Amino acid sequence: MQPGTPLRPCDGEGGFTLIEALAALAVTAAALAAIGQLGFTTVAAARRAETRLLLTAAARQAFAALPGTQVSGEGAWTGEIDGAAWRLQFAPYLFAAPGASTQPEWSPQALRVVVTGGSGAGIVVDTIRLRRTGAAR
Repeated sequence: MQPGTPLRPCDGEGGFTLIEALAALAVTAAALAAIGQLGFTTVAAARRAETRLLLTAAARQAFAALPGTQVSGEGAWTGEIDGAAWRLQFAPYLFAAPGASTQPEWSPQALRVVVTGGSGAGIVVDTIRLRRTGAAR
């Protein structure tokens, strides 16, 4: 188009109609909503993973607080680590060894740690450790 050329009137064949523009806008909005939902889901999963990691670290520290093999019988200890409350329970792990007539040198002890975070999320870890009974070798 050259300068000074008058504009032609629109004959209705060029451009988009209002319905087409609204349809394009609706498709764009749906795509942005899907991307937003994906981002939200990713952030929520990262928060859950971080919480589980912190609770696992607190459980490890609670197990480390348990003294050596001199602890016997049943009992429980409680405490708090980095805002997470923990409860460590221990008890003899009862079993019958086939054919055992003497006291074994080692006896199993059941341990359970329950850690609850400030948000209410929790983790439970059950394990068994061997405790020296003091029997002769």
